[in-house]
Amino acid sequence: MIHVIVNPSSGSGPKREALSELRAAMQAQGRKVIEYRTTCPGDATRYAASIRDEADMVISWGGDGTAREVASGLVGSNTPMLVCPAGTENLFAKELRIPSHPQRLAGIVAAGRTVECDLGIVNGRDFLMIIGVGFDGEVVRRLTAVRRGHITHLSYFWPIWRTFWEHDYPRMRVVADGEEIFDDFGLAFVGNISRYAVGLRICRDASFDDGLLDLVVFTCQEQTALVLHAAWTLLRRHPLKGNVIYRQFRNARIETDRPTPSQTDGDVGPNCPLDISVHPGKLRLLVPPSQLPYGLWPWRGETPL
Repeated sequence: MIHVIVNPSSGSGPKREALSELRAAMQAQGRKVIEYRTTCPGDATRYAASIRDEADMVISWGGDGTAREVASGLVGSNTPMLVCPAGTENLFAKELRIPSHPQRLAGIVAAGRTVECDLGIVNGRDFLMIIGVGFDGEVVRRLTAVRRGHITHLSYFWPIWRTFWEHDYPRMRVVADGEEIFDDFGLAFVGNISRYAVGLRICRDASFDDGLLDLVVFTCQEQTALVLHAAWTLLRRHPLKGNVIYRQFRNARIETDRPTPSQTDGDVGPNCPLDISVHPGKLRLLVPPSQLPYGLWPWRGETPL
């Protein structure tokens, strides 16, 4: 039994047509498919938790927020999850190299290859991909305030532009695994995967199966510094800069001198302070065959086995 959890607000017409093709391809394999359409935030988690012990696999059809909700309902179970790229950014599907073509997705289902994946917890709430604190959180807060249904990359233009000129960078205190590592003005990211929007690899060395989370803190108090940080991040050289802290951790706390927003997997997250840790459970993921190991980064001098 395959359960497909669909976020009806995600994706455009062609992606909805692709869902019909995927369903037909799986039925041609002799599989029974049950489709569930979510109705509100948190609904995907509730439904995934209710069928986690009876489903053969669960397919998340939506964006990154839908993937996070489904993962939260399945973590710790033996039921595998396939994340389909049916949203705007699809960071997690890209990290896993999940294709968008329905027939190739059906091939992943048929092959049944699985890997284990970490999750994180922030203030008691699960996250799957990345947390942004400060500038990034403010962009998502602004976007959410005006969002109406499906969004595109263009939807982010004005929130980013306004935040670039208006953001007041907070003073942050960051403690990782009991050690204070930062106390200055800046912005921060915590990642379970390396990929971020428009191809940025902010948490450059993050791997979803290493049992750790990656922390990046940028010292920043003005627009010029932010532009320079963005340039070095595009080159994937930012962990080498003196005004950037990059480290891995299992438990961290981020405090700020004023109420500061965060974003969690592309959605509005809690305001600081944030208590962040690795989830004690694991998530089983369906992934395509891969010629290179996951987490292989050529800029670190790694080569295929």
